[in-house]
Amino acid sequence: MQSQNVRMGIGVWSGRTANPKMAGTLAKAIEDTGHVDQIVFWDQLNSWWPQALWEPSITPLAKHVPHVDSLADPFVSCAFALAACEKIGFAICTDALRRDPPELAQMMLTLALATQGQGTLCLGAGEERHIGPFGRNRKIGLKRLEDAVQILQLLLKEHKPVNFEGKVWNLKDAWIGDGGKDRLPEILPMGGGPRLTELAIHHGDGVTAGAPFVFADAEKYGESVRDYKAQLTTAGRNPDAYTFGLHHIAFICKSKEEFERYVDNPLVRWYAATGGRLHMADWAEEGLESAMPLDWRYNFDMRPVELSREYIDNVVEKTSPDLVRKTFFYGTPQDIANEIIPFVRQGSKLNLVADLSPLMVEVDPLENIAQMAEVCRLVKAGA
Repeated sequence: MQSQNVRMGIGVWSGRTANPKMAGTLAKAIEDTGHVDQIVFWDQLNSWWPQALWEPSITPLAKHVPHVDSLADPFVSCAFALAACEKIGFAICTDALRRDPPELAQMMLTLALATQGQGTLCLGAGEERHIGPFGRNRKIGLKRLEDAVQILQLLLKEHKPVNFEGKVWNLKDAWIGDGGKDRLPEILPMGGGPRLTELAIHHGDGVTAGAPFVFADAEKYGESVRDYKAQLTTAGRNPDAYTFGLHHIAFICKSKEEFERYVDNPLVRWYAATGGRLHMADWAEEGLESAMPLDWRYNFDMRPVELSREYIDNVVEKTSPDLVRKTFFYGTPQDIANEIIPFVRQGSKLNLVADLSPLMVEVDPLENIAQMAEVCRLVKAGA
């Protein structure tokens, strides 16, 4: 199932408009392809796309999924998925603001026992759309992340009660038992910046970012990997045992030419405007004008539920087709694999692919899984 050097994962959509057992059906189909190492669940309380845009005239999916924000719990969905499988691993992407370390450790060890594959927890500092509306404080997200990664490593790897004094939590004789510790999941901080880098170097089992969201150029990604490896060596850690991961944003369609049918769609343009690049100023380096203010950051500023249709339409109108084209790896499975392979050659060991084409393209879920699995096969073959 797993390639020795490259792991591939694809997302499983889980919403509360369908029976959660559907996750098992989809996961089994993914496992049966033989080309996918991990199923992926992203932890979302509400969607990236505003409900104000979620209508059948814009996306055919709205006919079947009327409430875009009715999303399922990723850990529960993953449990249903793994119950239908034997070998495939899993990855869950969440944050340290909404879920505390002891419970995360307990859940990950429980899920890891259900499969022979690798378990991965990608952990970030939190996104405002899941934080502020629910009475939480995004400003302490990084402090919680710094503590959470260290606490998770202690609870998962130590075979005795542990103590810890942190910025948010203090532990004394904390203990969750040894059960399941022969199936250890890996803990990968998500993001960048000096504080997160230091955390990932000293306490993470790896680190993840996004492409082309953060890294639009494989060479620049390679520079980041080499810098990390140098710091790991200085810290006395083995760079070869470290997991460098990327979340790839894809749009599968019949050809690059067919993608042109979708560049003017409001949902696709909204995603390009708000999620095409992490730093809006990066667009200028590529000769393009951002649709959002240059100081706008999705993790701090994105609150789609409260936005008016007038505001959304204004953003969509300012989003050029070129921004859309540079937001996605798009086209056939071979086209998308050709975009991902250079990142793999620069050091990305774990590649989690999110295909957003079902937003626009009416396709049978099993057919979409086959296309995604083909991307995974081609990446492994080409890397």
